Amino acid sequence: MKAGVHMRERKNINLEVGRNIQTAREQAGYTQDALSERMGITPNHLSAIERGVSGISLETLSRLCRLLGVSADRILFGSSVADADAQALARCLSELSPSQREAARALLSAIAKML
Repeated sequence: MKAGVHMRERKNINLEVGRNIQTAREQAGYTQDALSERMGITPNHLSAIERGVSGISLETLSRLCRLLGVSADRILFGSSVADADAQALARCLSELSPSQREAARALLSAIAKML
């Protein structure tokens, strides 16, 4: 593989990850300044990551995911409709009483066995 092609592919992944970070940050209600302060990085560094100019280290990715309450999969691969559905279902389940939650678990188990 030519060096230029590798650089371009790497840039594309940085752009995609940066967009996913920006989306997750905005959905969590953080400004770049507020999130960068909580992460222990400069606002310029976070801006560079979001713009795809810089890649993100694993350490920084880990801190980011914990602060935003998102998975690394969401940051690396983006959010899907299935993710949104799963999150909505989890919220609904968390609001049920223990007996309702057990009934929901039994129902979901029965559905899973049919698949």
